[in-house]
Amino acid sequence: MKYLTAFLTGIVFVVLLSFLASPFLSELYSNYYSIQPGSDGESELANFLIFWQWPVFFIIGFFLGYITHRKCLEKSSSGR
Repeated sequence: MKYLTAFLTGIVFVVLLSFLASPFLSELYSNYYSIQPGSDGESELANFLIFWQWPVFFIIGFFLGYITHRKCLEKSSSGR
């Protein structure tokens, strides 16, 4: 059950941080690497989003969900 909680939390973090943090991170990435507008720049930003941002967001959410389950949910379900 703790892995299901961690997995679902990871998915929620991907969705939430995609809307909240991705515009800021994409702007920083494009400014740092001087990406010009156009189809090449869009594909490079899409690669950054899919191969870097989403996996990092998922890993952060997975670990936070796992920790939350261990700290909060296991104690309440075990009757301690």
